[in-house]
Amino acid sequence: MLLSRSPSGPKKYFPIPVENLEEEIRIRSADDGKLFREEFNSLTASYVQGTFEMANKEENREKNRYPNILPYDHSRVVLTQMDSIASSDYINASYIDGYKEKNKFIAAQGPKQETVNDFWRMIWEQKSATIVMLTNLKERKEDKCYQYWPDQGCWTYGNIRVSVEDCIVLVDYTIRKFCIQSQLHDGCKAPRLVTQLHFTSWPDFGVPFTPIGMLKFLKKVKTLNPSHGGPIVVHCSAGVGRTGTFIVIDAIIDMMHSEQRVDVFEFVARIRNQRPQMVQTEMQYSFIYQALLEYYLYGDTELDVSSLEKHLQTSHSTTPNLGQMGLEEEFKKLTNVRIMKENMRTGNLPANMKKARVIQIIPYDFNRVILSMKRGQEYTDYINASFIDVKDSYGEEASPF
Repeated sequence: MLLSRSPSGPKKYFPIPVENLEEEIRIRSADDGKLFREEFNSLTASYVQGTFEMANKEENREKNRYPNILPYDHSRVVLTQMDSIASSDYINASYIDGYKEKNKFIAAQGPKQETVNDFWRMIWEQKSATIVMLTNLKERKEDKCYQYWPDQGCWTYGNIRVSVEDCIVLVDYTIRKFCIQSQLHDGCKAPRLVTQLHFTSWPDFGVPFTPIGMLKFLKKVKTLNPSHGGPIVVHCSAGVGRTGTFIVIDAIIDMMHSEQRVDVFEFVARIRNQRPQMVQTEMQYSFIYQALLEYYLYGDTELDVSSLEKHLQTSHSTTPNLGQMGLEEEFKKLTNVRIMKENMRTGNLPANMKKARVIQIIPYDFNRVILSMKRGQEYTDYINASFIDVKDSYGEEASPF
């Protein structure tokens, strides 16, 4: 007999101590992620009863990129009204709390051509110093976001003048620096620096193959965001899926440091009370756990060149109370990195296995070198070789191997 709901009420999910995280993820990932699916689907049961009156007003409907992704009235970002026009205070954006910081973020939809002026007005009024962009302008030939910045020089959006100061293109993301200035006579005309960090490695479908790039990107956001700035503006296309994923990873990493445990379910449920559908898919939900595990197991491995000598000295040290991993322990940690065999399907085909010199070394599907197929011969596009990204000393992409 199937019951519409459990007699004991909705299933509860409790915080996970960090030392149990790897085992809990293994259990949830079994049977094609059956328990991850159950946990994610349980979130819909805690849907908040919010209103969308401003978003649904006739004069505001065209400002929404998607008709079903709207900000709640109680948590929406309210702009200053212009020329006594009531609808001019509306933008599809919501305040979102961090781990223990109220309104740390603003989750916004990717600007439309009609809303670019409002977007920059929001940046100015909220005193935001950092924009996190998690979508490309076009994906699968679909418009995901209007280009709301000039490629070079300066441009005026409504009453906000935006000039490009710098642009650095890296492997996984691009950093753009803008100088913005209000041209209204509001007594606050000093220009401000705004940094946009644009993550470009999110694939058209699903989630990134590995969370490493996202974790490095998040670290850069934390490093560059000034403590005196307003909320960090985070957007993708709709402002709920990738945007929610990024915000949750940031918050739960802070929770790991503070409480030595993670509670993804409770935090996602909480921010869905501030903006509906935050973390949109089960794949994004499980990716959050993967990122947290990656961070817990391997931490931050980047070093400034200036600190390399000191790191080597402490790594070679055998003094136990220094609390530093020796090089042997560091390498052992590297060899424990989980190999994702489910992403090596092509190399594991029987016809291709015999081409492997070492049976344990198979290329991943996502970056394998693909040969031109010989007519009428199957599997001739396969060779045991992989493309590898390389970064120079500035983190920029160099010639690939």
